[in-house]
Amino acid sequence: MSMYKKTIRKDMLKIRNAFSEQEITQKSAVMWEILMQTDVYQKADIIFTYVSAHKEAKTTPFFDKIWHDGKKIAVPIIEENRNMDFVYLNDIAELTESKWGIAEPKRENSTIILPTEKSLFVVPALAIDKKGNRIGYGRGYYDTYFSKVNCGFKMGFLFSAQQLEEIEILQNTDAVLDGIVTEKAVTILS
Repeated sequence: MSMYKKTIRKDMLKIRNAFSEQEITQKSAVMWEILMQTDVYQKADIIFTYVSAHKEAKTTPFFDKIWHDGKKIAVPIIEENRNMDFVYLNDIAELTESKWGIAEPKRENSTIILPTEKSLFVVPALAIDKKGNRIGYGRGYYDTYFSKVNCGFKMGFLFSAQQLEEIEILQNTDAVLDGIVTEKAVTILS
């Protein structure tokens, strides 16, 4: 792993961790409001979204609205070997904390779901540049997943303070996003 990415991760975590809980809640609400007005969201059948933890842009407070909009929700279940599947979530109560410290449904009660052309991915990131290059948490789950599953619209979801002009691409195994949502704007890239 490059020092370059490590440095960006460290800087971005510092920026994000400086936000108060109230700022995160407010910015997240604006991000969802903006996202929900897009065609991509309105036409989506399933919203593939992360379950927010720590100081990430929040997702779970908006699940009821997504269901209310008549859409299905799929959330990730993580394995050790960079393997990640998405499963349907039918109720917030199905989420329990995993050994990774992230809430996820129990695998044995879950149905693995693959995206369709109309699906929308809400992708967490520590940094994204203007072209949709993403730096995640360094464990490669999303890059591995997107290298195998090539449909659905991939929307990066992060605070504007984490958006960079350009991220130097060192290996082209990293998935490029189709759009970006911050509390300031939605950018559609593809």
